[in-house]
Amino acid sequence: MKRVVIKIGTKVITRDSGELDVAIMLHLVEQVARARKSGIKVILVTSGAVGAGRSLLPAKRPAYVPEKQVHAAVGQVKLMGIYSKLFEKHNYLCAQVLVTKEDFRDRVHYQNMKNCFQALLASSVIPIVNENDVTATTELLFTDNDELAGLVASQLGADAVIILTNTDGVLDQNKKVIPEIRNNNAARVEASISPATNTFGRGGMLTKYRIARKLARQGIAVYIANGKRKNVLIDLLAGRALGTRFC
Repeated sequence: MKRVVIKIGTKVITRDSGELDVAIMLHLVEQVARARKSGIKVILVTSGAVGAGRSLLPAKRPAYVPEKQVHAAVGQVKLMGIYSKLFEKHNYLCAQVLVTKEDFRDRVHYQNMKNCFQALLASSVIPIVNENDVTATTELLFTDNDELAGLVASQLGADAVIILTNTDGVLDQNKKVIPEIRNNNAARVEASISPATNTFGRGGMLTKYRIARKLARQGIAVYIANGKRKNVLIDLLAGRALGTRFC
């Protein structure tokens, strides 16, 4: 693999209280830095801004769009501050890239964003991408960063997308991980996924599954794995069987 998009879900880097889990973030950054030093260009797509804002503002969960915008605006600063300090320990700079769906719909915006990504990667800077929840109120309510990771991967011609969640992969009806999803079992697996029981963050396993299938059809390998597992990125990038792989 030469270019990989890694999507980090909200529940991977937050505790049950909603506060950021810096220890998990530290371990993930260490793995990204190790991958970067091996020659793999990494683009991070991270959730967690709204959760980070909750730890700084009154503890109640934001119920209305303006409240979510406030939490996202405040939390994004904290989230990027932590990432910046953690990457500095490994002598890497990171860059904040906030986008909305409109950036992918407008040809000029799309090309400008692609050029920016290419320049950052050429400068050995780690792009950290998040949906701009402050201005994209519709996206805040109806989409998620799984879709964003897929769009970035397609835009940059990534070799693989790694979706880190708080589960071990796509589970069958017996709660066991399905190692590989191919054309011959895809329909059966999708029918068994329940949005009500397999959701976390703003996405959910059904959303992740459909995006992964779409990317796999484009020739981009997709992995869904537990982001809290020790050395999860190192093992996946080394080709070890882990989580669910979409063929």
